[in-house]
Amino acid sequence: MNHESQVSLTCSTRDAARRLGVSVRTAQLWVEDGRLRAWKTPGGHRRILVESVDRLIDEQRQAGLPVGQAYRVLLMREDDGERAGLRDLLLKMLPDCKIATAASGFEGLIRIGEVQPDVLITDLGVTGLDFFRMIHSLAGHLRDRAMEVIVLLGQGNDGSAVAARLPEGVVLVEPPVDGAELAALVWGRLRARGRTHPPLAGVPDGAEGGCLCTGVSGAAG
Repeated sequence: MNHESQVSLTCSTRDAARRLGVSVRTAQLWVEDGRLRAWKTPGGHRRILVESVDRLIDEQRQAGLPVGQAYRVLLMREDDGERAGLRDLLLKMLPDCKIATAASGFEGLIRIGEVQPDVLITDLGVTGLDFFRMIHSLAGHLRDRAMEVIVLLGQGNDGSAVAARLPEGVVLVEPPVDGAELAALVWGRLRARGRTHPPLAGVPDGAEGGCLCTGVSGAAG
């Protein structure tokens, strides 16, 4: 096989990542762990076999994940510094997720309509709306989409009392919030509802087992 034929059967890491709908770093990790087959040119440039990219795309489709469509997460926190810091941590741990933010309950409802998140992470009692009524309304309207809801408790909140006022399936997280553990929890909830493609970069299989949940109402174990 001549060099031109070899090139036509391969692509760059960036091209493979674009076709798979993942970050370049994730594509690199998938090469390292054997999910994608690759070789390096004499100049040190990595070339990925197109056949292995197509195979992984087929696996994604069979698992029910639209190719090129990232998970969508909406983070509702009122404190600007805490919101920005947690967003940055989640982006590092979940590079294949699109993470939007909102600073109030009212803004959050607008963003939910725009983003249509797979996961909503929200402070307890965000201002602008009746918090518990908002969560119950979302649970009713979005039941078919099975949006995951994670509520971040504040200091002094009674988790059991809060859980009693929330719909089944909402997960409560005690303070202080650990970004790495929250990312593992998010991924665990997504995987538990049936999306079984390879794990996201930075979140190893089984990481969700150590989640910091309390007062969970109907949460998956």
